[in-house]
Amino acid sequence: MEEDIVQYLLHGSFGVNVGPNAKELFLDQVEVEFDKGNLQTSIFYQIRALYQASQERYFQIEKILNEAEDMDGSPAFAEQLRLGMSLWEKENLKSNPLMQFALDTIRDKNTELNSDEESEFVSCNFLQNIVDPLQGVKKVEEICQKMPKEWTILQLCKGPRTETTYSVFPQIHELDAAIYFTLFKHARSVEYPTPICLRFSGPEQKELFQKYANIASKFKQCINVDPKEYSTKEAKKFYWDMLCELDQHISQALKDLKNFFFPWSFLFTGQPYIRPSAEATALAAKQRKAFATVDGFCNEYHWDTQARVLLSLTAFNVDLLSELEIHAICGLLTSNSREKSNAAKLLLQLQNAAPAECPEGNAESDNNSNSARRPSTHHYPCILIVDERLDHFFWEELNVQQEYSRVNSLQCLWRLHNLYADRMHKGYLCVDIIDGGCLVNPDNNLPKTEMRMRCFFDYWLPNWLKKIAQKPTQEELLKDFFKRSCYVYAGHGSGLQYLNGKHIARQQMNCVVFLFGCDSSRLHSNGLYSELVGSHLYYHAAKCPTLIGTLMPGLDANMDGVATEILSRWIAPNSPSVVPWQCIDHASWIKEGVAKRK
Repeated sequence: MEEDIVQYLLHGSFGVNVGPNAKELFLDQVEVEFDKGNLQTSIFYQIRALYQASQERYFQIEKILNEAEDMDGSPAFAEQLRLGMSLWEKENLKSNPLMQFALDTIRDKNTELNSDEESEFVSCNFLQNIVDPLQGVKKVEEICQKMPKEWTILQLCKGPRTETTYSVFPQIHELDAAIYFTLFKHARSVEYPTPICLRFSGPEQKELFQKYANIASKFKQCINVDPKEYSTKEAKKFYWDMLCELDQHISQALKDLKNFFFPWSFLFTGQPYIRPSAEATALAAKQRKAFATVDGFCNEYHWDTQARVLLSLTAFNVDLLSELEIHAICGLLTSNSREKSNAAKLLLQLQNAAPAECPEGNAESDNNSNSARRPSTHHYPCILIVDERLDHFFWEELNVQQEYSRVNSLQCLWRLHNLYADRMHKGYLCVDIIDGGCLVNPDNNLPKTEMRMRCFFDYWLPNWLKKIAQKPTQEELLKDFFKRSCYVYAGHGSGLQYLNGKHIARQQMNCVVFLFGCDSSRLHSNGLYSELVGSHLYYHAAKCPTLIGTLMPGLDANMDGVATEILSRWIAPNSPSVVPWQCIDHASWIKEGVAKRK
């Protein structure tokens, strides 16, 4: 019976109307197939589970509006109306002559859809109507091969926990389940495109989920205080002690998260990027040698593709690993003691050879330090596809040297890639910020934020459109701010209090968005049980290429400092004579809102 329901949900957009229940059914299949050893089938259902409900509705809104407003009605529009009907509405249609006449009239019109817009919409949900999991995974492989070769693409999916489907929002976060880690794109994807899936679970996961679920609420308890009650020295000390205790709680949660993924946490690392030099040549030679050595080993012992790729990535990143991690990895890749021992020897030999291949300056570094073994490198972007029920975890903290971007589904990533592929270079989207707009303190109750951010924009970007200490109208946001190449919001929350998210989803945005407010990109629930919603989902539906937001509340001085640090490093000032923001006296700016040189 359940298999029949799952097959039904794989057709068309039926899963949209079923909502969270459809996701839970797919997640059940994820676990069942993984337990059977059908990893590719499990991956297929993971992808389908993460692309549920809200995003599909947003894109359908876009398509229906295009058809209704731009095409003046069409056969496809009539069919879309039919697909959007509930079972009761479809049954009622059979005996409703008026509705039948209306649909027939729309269908008979000869207006055709614009082919470009149609293909753009259809290409987003590339698994639609694919019911064979293996065929679906082949399609995924094709899609990933078309994305930038520099990217590393990971997916994190929370396993089934049926009772959370009918829980209030905090319980959805707090209740634990296994985490499925899927690697779609990596350094050897060209040769081995098949996705790799690992499952992480254990007795420690219950405490891990509880810790992360409570971080935001603990912080709010610390800062939601009456200043009058904290005027004494003792009260102030108690306040800072609470924040210090929270900081320790977060640090421990980060350690627990890394330990939970032991020994595979290094997989949250992108491919290295080094500018052309002797150092780059040495790194490329090291990669070729590592992969050739691994291939010879795997051919000798007849290891499967997943083990081969995992051993290859371990070998390539071996200079980041401890000996304990190396032995643990080999123990997970094979149960044969001889093969395990030989694999560990292979990796340790590659690790010991690494310093000799590095430039001379690095070879003199402490050989006991893992970080000293690798030349100073940057890494290409690592794209995280994160389940909405795991979105509150601080995944980026697993590797603070790595550049990350988050999306909520592989389909969303594919859509954004298609929209901006022509402007991408070596895995990065090239943007030109020629104009911008900022909305600062629209509620007019953050005077210090207003003072600091006004000072920054007047000094750094004086030609930008600025609206400060005034609430914007919907028309202003849609026509004045969203039509520019960059939009910055600095106030409470995400700014959705001034504009319904559905209106954003209907836009054709081409601007980069910065939301510097508490929880500005944190997902939340609109009901007892529903798919979670967040500002970035609306902006991505509107074709916004990038959104920078926050997962946590924050103190205004810290938020303002982060905002100016990011903006000043990413957006050049109007005049080359402007003193770099890093040379501005921080204390004067924080306390007085004055930009003066140190």
